[in-house]
Amino acid sequence: MNDHGVLSARDYSRRVQGLIERNRYAQARDELGEALAQYPDDSDLLYGAALVDYLTGKPDDAREALLRVLSREPGHFAARSLLATVYQDSGELPAAELVLIELLRDYPESGHHYARYAMLMYRTMHIDKAKALAHEALRLDPDDELALIACMMGDLIDGRKGAEQERLAALMGRHPESAGTAHMLITHLVRRGKYRAAKRIAIELLKLNPGSREILELVVELDALSHWSMLPLWPFNRWGWAASVVLWVVTVAVFSGAGKIAPHILGPLNILLLGYCAYSWIFPSLLKRWLKRRAGI
Repeated sequence: MNDHGVLSARDYSRRVQGLIERNRYAQARDELGEALAQYPDDSDLLYGAALVDYLTGKPDDAREALLRVLSREPGHFAARSLLATVYQDSGELPAAELVLIELLRDYPESGHHYARYAMLMYRTMHIDKAKALAHEALRLDPDDELALIACMMGDLIDGRKGAEQERLAALMGRHPESAGTAHMLITHLVRRGKYRAAKRIAIELLKLNPGSREILELVVELDALSHWSMLPLWPFNRWGWAASVVLWVVTVAVFSGAGKIAPHILGPLNILLLGYCAYSWIFPSLLKRWLKRRAGI
């Protein structure tokens, strides 16, 4: 604050940042309204407004504010970094990639941004490039949480069981608050049908939180998904309704062809189909019930 009691743009920015760090977004928005009335073109205040918009679920407003910042100050690091996040969250992956490439060109020693780029490449299925970026991120910043996660994902994809457990232990040891991130990784692996890899991470989480019923239930759920007896249902667990549609089309085609070529096998085929349907409806719940009882829940 200056001698006349009027806050400078920098003072306002510091106050806004403090409010954001304490999750007081409504107060931060009020402060920004007052600050921008006095300093409507200040890049840091505009960035603060964009950050509040992003954190309160207004990505379009955040994008507009960030583009306004960058039109005035193209090199604004924080605005560029947040813009990459906004693009990525909205599915505009090529735009996000361009922003990250430009950031790495200007900040080649930023391990965190290498890790961000690696995670983006995992999302676009450029696996080899993602793994190379992840290892570079970890080399530049061995303590960066996202770099650890990016390398762990590569280890999981490659099936290096010991390696991903070591990464997870390091991640949780250095960043105890990152359990939520590990949960996100488990969700990602489940969506890709990598149930055993997801289960390994869940087990490591349970070792770190042995009293957590929630994590224990997650381990049981993944144990059921990865059980050998569930293998015939893997397509349905992996692709859901899409797999059901394919099964229906294949069943109609097979029955139609069999009716014309070998009608005598229609009876066994009907029995097989009914047995499979009964198995898919009844067995998973029985398996989960047994696994829960074995786990003591």
